[in-house]
Amino acid sequence: MSIIGTNFTEIIVKKNKHVVKGLKVSNNLGIKSIEKMDLSFGKTNKQAGLKFVFEYSTKYEPGVASINLVGDVLVLEAAEKVEKVLKDWKDKKPIDEGIMTEVMNNALNKATVKAIIFSQDMNLPAPVKLPKVVQKPKSE
Repeated sequence: MSIIGTNFTEIIVKKNKHVVKGLKVSNNLGIKSIEKMDLSFGKTNKQAGLKFVFEYSTKYEPGVASINLVGDVLVLEAAEKVEKVLKDWKDKKPIDEGIMTEVMNNALNKATVKAIIFSQDMNLPAPVKLPKVVQKPKSE
């Protein structure tokens, strides 16, 4: 399996009011659909692939703001595996863990970085805890 691309198709960022004390930030990532997608490399070389459509959301509660990102992860896979994944998805069965783990991690990484950028643009706290430098206490 090879992930060959991640694209964003919809970006919605809304800030309804100023940040309030007791702000709660929650993040969610889910797969909305899986579609077959034949991928072309050159004039004649078509290979089987999958398009995993995902939705990532960050909510700033109570009703302060939201960040919603919709996109897709394109995966190159053997034809038999493509058909099995599509059948499992249609039948609401669990998808191969190896594929789902890679797809979800890829979508999560790309979407989280975008959400951090948008949160800064809107003067909101980052959707995930960022690393900080901490000064060590001076010893006497």
